[in-house]
Amino acid sequence: MLGTLLIVLALIIFILVGWHVWSPRISPQRPRHEVGIPEGLSLQSQPLLTKAQAAFYNILRLAVEEQYLVFAQVPLWSLVHIRAKDPKDSPVATSFLNKISKQRVDFVLVHPGTLAVAKVVELDDPAQARGHRSTRDRWVRVIFQTAGIEWVKLNAEQAFTVPSLANLLEVQPRD
Repeated sequence: MLGTLLIVLALIIFILVGWHVWSPRISPQRPRHEVGIPEGLSLQSQPLLTKAQAAFYNILRLAVEEQYLVFAQVPLWSLVHIRAKDPKDSPVATSFLNKISKQRVDFVLVHPGTLAVAKVVELDDPAQARGHRSTRDRWVRVIFQTAGIEWVKLNAEQAFTVPSLANLLEVQPRD
């Protein structure tokens, strides 16, 4: 009887060890996620800002540096928290997030202590397509009003000085 019990126990141990060793090979392969650039595509570095935006950025940074951090070309979705009030509305929230996912704003002023978004500053560039930009601007304005974020739109062709820009943005100019 003891011999039979030892044989059964050895058989069970053998089966468990075998299952543990060979099961990953038997299980179906998980899909692999390729890392790399798809064939037929090429990538090239591009500037983050236009020359006009870079010039404005430098003046903006000087005008607000005592009070705010300045970020450029920030994705719109990163500035607002999107949450469905009712769990059944989650698909609506996801759809809205997809709608704004490719939109960016020119400049964001962030409070250095709280890291809260204080203002969004955008340049109105007449070189951009008017119809598309005006529709987008109305839509963005509503988003920021709803989120309680101040949105400031400035003429890109206007020449700004540090004090004049500080005044327009209602911040204390740098001494």
